[in-house]
Amino acid sequence: MTTTTPRASHLDPEAGLIRVYDPADGTHLADLPLQQPLDVTECAAGLRAAQPEWERIGVTGRIEWLARYRQWIVDNTDRLIALGAREGGRVRNEPMLETTLLVELLDYYSHRAPKLLAPRHIRPRSPLVLGKKLIEYRYPHPLVGVIGAWNFPMLLTIGDALPALFAGAAVLLKPSEVTPLAVRELVRGWREIGAPPVLAASYGGGEVGAAVVDEADFVQFTGSVATGKRVLERAAATITPVSLELGGKDPCLVLAGANLERAANCAVYGGFSNNGQVCMGFERVYVEDSVYDRFVELVVAKVAALRSGTDDRSDVGALTFPPQLDTVEAHVRDAVNRGARVLTGGHRLDRNGTWYAPTVLVDVDHSMTLMREETFGPVLPIMRVGDASEAIRLANDSDFGLSATVFASSIAQARKIAAHLQVGAVNINDFLINMTCVEATQGGWKQSGIGSRGSDYGLLKFTRTKIVAHSRIPVAPSEINWFPYTPGRRRAFRAAVRLFHGRGLGRFGF
Repeated sequence: MTTTTPRASHLDPEAGLIRVYDPADGTHLADLPLQQPLDVTECAAGLRAAQPEWERIGVTGRIEWLARYRQWIVDNTDRLIALGAREGGRVRNEPMLETTLLVELLDYYSHRAPKLLAPRHIRPRSPLVLGKKLIEYRYPHPLVGVIGAWNFPMLLTIGDALPALFAGAAVLLKPSEVTPLAVRELVRGWREIGAPPVLAASYGGGEVGAAVVDEADFVQFTGSVATGKRVLERAAATITPVSLELGGKDPCLVLAGANLERAANCAVYGGFSNNGQVCMGFERVYVEDSVYDRFVELVVAKVAALRSGTDDRSDVGALTFPPQLDTVEAHVRDAVNRGARVLTGGHRLDRNGTWYAPTVLVDVDHSMTLMREETFGPVLPIMRVGDASEAIRLANDSDFGLSATVFASSIAQARKIAAHLQVGAVNINDFLINMTCVEATQGGWKQSGIGSRGSDYGLLKFTRTKIVAHSRIPVAPSEINWFPYTPGRRRAFRAAVRLFHGRGLGRFGF
């Protein structure tokens, strides 16, 4: 069965199914059972029952299972890439990045988890705890809920589940109903290696996502700001901690003296990789006046040469989420109506599926929607600025703050600019280094999210701490600061504080 435009919601409540289509040509790929909140409750109960044993086997035992899972991913990479490409309408390079980063995450946390989860001995400095011993232990949140996004479904779902599994949690996934197939296959792989039943998925729309929030002890969400706010509000009712990776409107700054050939290549890749459906993709480019014309000339030529398709010689695929096509059109139309010029692209492609030509616009400004709201498509607006100060001011004039890129005359100049940008990461003369480096913390400022993923924090956030404290030496019947309060005890306590914290002769009361 083929259609010209795949169903926008992918949900068929009457049939009780999630119908998955290839957005590149409308081909029907598969049907999944459309689950309900009660199904989520049942799934969560099973995960909770299995979690204590998963925690009990310790980090070493968990690493052994995750090493087997790593090998399964490596052995099945080609199939996962093909599946991720079909359900997302993407070229194979994009899901290949996902499987590669899953393996790197497994390698990183296999190395780091034993140290991160080991008891930590605290060295007291305060006289109030002199002679005391304190040990910090980490325990997992028993059930972690991961609500993933459709643009990189494997990385933004399984990639968040992996550190939680290392920590000892059970994980309940809710993949996007738009792209659930590769995640379903990864969950099947966990079962196939015979691993403990601490990883499962529930498939459905917003009601299923809400049920996951209700059931989880910690929620990791990736998606839009609007949905992220609803997740936060729902989690607040039960004081459930959350980590949110939300939208971006990431800027690229190109200043005089920059390597324009590299800057243009980077701008095109950063603006059109995964067909512009990257949270950290470039959605605004600010170029200093003296190099503007040459930079635009280079970018337009490179964008016009991009090949739209899904075969091995293509550069950009289709839009994964059908309604996004309407958003892209609306943003471009609004910009043109307000005075912007389209230098290449600016229209749908005449073929089945959700295709939009890679587009470059100039004469843009911040009155236009495509400079304020997340477009999430193959559109690159380029704005002329007078100098670095104006570029910084405009880059910061946004509700978002995920990341940014700076091209300048030197690394030193770029680092000075980076210090003033209100974002969670700045790449100099490059794109997305922070996301592809699993050792680096990835998080946004402003409405781009709460919390981070990656690095040690990416695992530690799925744990709770417990401090166990006791005296190192035999204890007296009472402490100096306990009841009863007396003038003598108060003078002794004050003298001890002065001795430890005073300076010079003041330590001795002079």
